[in-house]
Amino acid sequence: MRKLSVLAVLILLVAGVPSYAGVYYTAKTTADGGRGAAAQDATVQAWVSGDSAKVVFESSGNPMMSKGMYMVTKDGGKVVYMVNPEEKSYFKWDMDSLMGMAGGMMKMMNMTYTDPKVEKIAEEPDGLVAGVPTIHYKFHTSYTLSMSMMMMKKKMHVVKDEEIWAAPKLVEAGLGIWLRKTPPKTNNEQLDALIKAEMGKVEGFPLKTRMVQTSTDEKGKVETTTTTMEVTDLRMQVVPASTFEIPPGYKETSMMGGEKGEKGEETNPFLKMMGQGKKNPN
Repeated sequence: MRKLSVLAVLILLVAGVPSYAGVYYTAKTTADGGRGAAAQDATVQAWVSGDSAKVVFESSGNPMMSKGMYMVTKDGGKVVYMVNPEEKSYFKWDMDSLMGMAGGMMKMMNMTYTDPKVEKIAEEPDGLVAGVPTIHYKFHTSYTLSMSMMMMKKKMHVVKDEEIWAAPKLVEAGLGIWLRKTPPKTNNEQLDALIKAEMGKVEGFPLKTRMVQTSTDEKGKVETTTTTMEVTDLRMQVVPASTFEIPPGYKETSMMGGEKGEKGEETNPFLKMMGQGKKNPN
């Protein structure tokens, strides 16, 4: 009876949230623990209107997302561009290519996943996040990851406990380029299918997430990473269509091989991250 009354209150609260032509929000992501965790840290400002979205990086631990750069889409994330105002350039943010590269590396390392399991633990109305009513979801994922390359072999058991506070009232497709319902694909068809089947049922978009990942290798060494994301400010407002336009005169480059700058430096942050942004000796 209590659950029904809570749900009734939530429905009334959601129904009372007015509908506007757009959304503005700020969000902060932090990660603590495992190797490379700092690369996930980011603070963003975003403007969304229907299928269109612009996400500006106020700070970031990822060189592909330096301060001032921004992502923009007009079709709900099907095509996303990364814009670099400092270089007056932009390139297509091609996640398929990135995941293809990751998949190639996984094959080289003979990475395999066994015993994958994804389970929804809870789904219930919860409190407000950034002033908006949410549904609180809990998921438990586990699998064993094995890899071998040349004479090196490694096996570890991975457990992920994820919590998502999602706002069912927020349905603008553009929100999905940053407020993801599901984690990036692992390139393992069985595991990705399980994750999609369970976490794909989340209604609306996450305003807060928390994931604790624990990896235990065959020697018993444990590594734990905790990643959190929370929308700290959310406002319903009219967002002009010009917000999502790339400024005229900006030059399009390639994510995998941008043009060289005046000082012979690679302007593309992807290649900078891969260590290929050194000056041209010629």
